[in-house]
Amino acid sequence: MRPAMKLAWATGLGAALAAVVSPALAEPRWLACKFTDQGGVVRNFQMVFDDLRSTAAVFDNGQLVDGTGTTINFQSIRSRFPAFTLTYNRNDGTLAVVIEGTYGGILRGECRRTPPPPGAPAG
Repeated sequence: MRPAMKLAWATGLGAALAAVVSPALAEPRWLACKFTDQGGVVRNFQMVFDDLRSTAAVFDNGQLVDGTGTTINFQSIRSRFPAFTLTYNRNDGTLAVVIEGTYGGILRGECRRTPPPPGAPAG
């Protein structure tokens, strides 16, 4: 094969791959979470996270509570909200909640994947 033919073949192959391959797209993932507070009351909320943007948000009774600082790695999501910090372990679905300004320690709970609620913002 001549050098010009090799170049034309490589260019064509590169163009074909570029047309087929698209950037990685990750959809926001929704979780239904619950934990028991210090008074023994079970609290439910929904959480959404986005790996590409490293963001998380909590919806409590339909109200959005934005995370002010979120770190996401292969194993866990940690998001710091104004009054509490959440750590969600992806491997086993466990949830740890630390309420700021209290001495009650870590509250434990769990999260499971769920479809987006009706009226949820688009990712």
